[in-house]
Amino acid sequence: MASTGRRKDPVWNYFLEIKPNGTTKGTRAKCIKCNFEMSGLVDRMKPHLNKSNVASISNDVQIDEELGCFDNNDSSSLRLHTTTHTNDSSMNVETHVKRFCADTPSTGSQISTSISKFVIRTSDQDKKSFDVQIAKYIYATNSSFAFVEHKEFKKMIQLIRPGYKPPNRDQIGNKLLDQVFNEVDEEIKKILKGKIVCMAMDGWSNIHNEPILCISVYNLEDEIICLIDTIETKAESHNAEYLLKLAVESIKKCKSYGCDVRKLSTSDLSSNEYSHLDIITYGCSSHILNLLAHDLEDTVIKNKVKQIIKYFKFRHFPAAKYKELGGSSLVLPFDVRWNTMFDSLQSYIDNWPILYKVCVDHRAAIDSKITSMVIDMNLKTNTESFIVKLKKLTWALDVSQKDNCTIADVVEMWIDLKDFFINEFSTESDEIKIFEKRYDMAIQDVHYLANILHPKYRGQKLNEDQHDSALEYANLYFPTAVSEIISFQAQTSPFKGYLFSDNAIKNISALIWWKALIKQNKISKDLTYLVEQLFTSICSSAGIERLFSTFGYVHSKTRNRLGVEKASKLVTIFKHLNKPNKE
Repeated sequence: MASTGRRKDPVWNYFLEIKPNGTTKGTRAKCIKCNFEMSGLVDRMKPHLNKSNVASISNDVQIDEELGCFDNNDSSSLRLHTTTHTNDSSMNVETHVKRFCADTPSTGSQISTSISKFVIRTSDQDKKSFDVQIAKYIYATNSSFAFVEHKEFKKMIQLIRPGYKPPNRDQIGNKLLDQVFNEVDEEIKKILKGKIVCMAMDGWSNIHNEPILCISVYNLEDEIICLIDTIETKAESHNAEYLLKLAVESIKKCKSYGCDVRKLSTSDLSSNEYSHLDIITYGCSSHILNLLAHDLEDTVIKNKVKQIIKYFKFRHFPAAKYKELGGSSLVLPFDVRWNTMFDSLQSYIDNWPILYKVCVDHRAAIDSKITSMVIDMNLKTNTESFIVKLKKLTWALDVSQKDNCTIADVVEMWIDLKDFFINEFSTESDEIKIFEKRYDMAIQDVHYLANILHPKYRGQKLNEDQHDSALEYANLYFPTAVSEIISFQAQTSPFKGYLFSDNAIKNISALIWWKALIKQNKISKDLTYLVEQLFTSICSSAGIERLFSTFGYVHSKTRNRLGVEKASKLVTIFKHLNKPNKE
């Protein structure tokens, strides 16, 4: 705080003040330039400065020794005297004083600066915030918990925030993990509150080959998938009764979140087991398409191509020669990975000229069995023909795996696929029979009804039997909405013609189209419930398959000591912190 009373003359900036100590009666002054001690009278001090050549005094900061370097009013502040200088030696002290007075604040010539401005303090609240943010970084990047104890990480933290001590691996893996998970869980509840979601259920085996069942929900409006439950089923058989029990428990959990589950996509639950639930249940189209691909695969072609690829991938000499000639990566098929059979065969055909050249140029070094298969033109021709068939299935899988592919969209895909099979194979062929079996597994009456009520499709590709079965389904479960469905098909009020123009339906989803009518109160509550149920229904459980991929990324061989519960928390946090930013 600045002192009160009469302000000292600026000439004191060039002298040290010596208080009376018993031997001297009055205040004395000691010249900073020549250390000459004299009476502290301003009239005597100014002539002395003129004689001492003030201009040579440096612009250093001098500390008031008499006060022990601290101001009486603030023990944490320094009392500083700053001197000025100029290259003009003829400038007298009055000129210096005038300039000093012009540059000095009106509160006085003493400057008090708090020492806290030069010290970085970390409060308890700051430390908690820093700890949580470091923990989130670890979880979002799937880094090891021991990352925070690495010496280089600690050095970085000390450079950024001296004095701050980051959390240790135990805190990252326990206390902070629970804290961040609870925060994420609350955010997920807010996201799901008031939403209509599609539930998916599927199982897999973790790094320890333990059976795990995951249940997720997908919010189509926000395009967000959330992990709801991770169950270690242990010795429990994955029969319909057990899966139904888990589904009911998860539906109740979703209701506690404030969201409404109206459909369940799974490849393991029989339709007869859920008839008492107020939801629609259907098989995963992507899973069924993968089964169809396995049904149609040629075992001879698959095994031979697989042998060739393994040989050129894992034998040093052929792999080196193949690489020298510019061969691209060869893909091995995996039964549990969709579309890898097509990718494997396509990589073989694309690189066949290079494989052929390596085998011919190095016959002595290449296995004769492999050489005979590579130069077999029948195998190459049959593989190319098989690829043509698989290519259509690959397209269909890519369509059905999209997060926003609804049951109305997938009907269009299955009908196009059916037309392809009819054109490729005879009506009585085994391929047609296999396809029809899988088609019946994937498509139900509710799919046809969704296709009919889609403003873009309007059931135009459906035959008469499919059309009738869809309306029978509607009459059975939503009888009061049937008249409105007929009005929709006839494009009569409130479904006027302009609502079906290309501009109205081209770039918006069916859900948004219907929501516009719902907002205007143009349709009944029963039809509202129906269309919300249909157009938030995703055709596959591909989203949960992507969750399994994240599980494999988190619960890996290098982190095999993670338990199922902790791995589930890390997956939930990882997916939430890495969700796409739509802003």
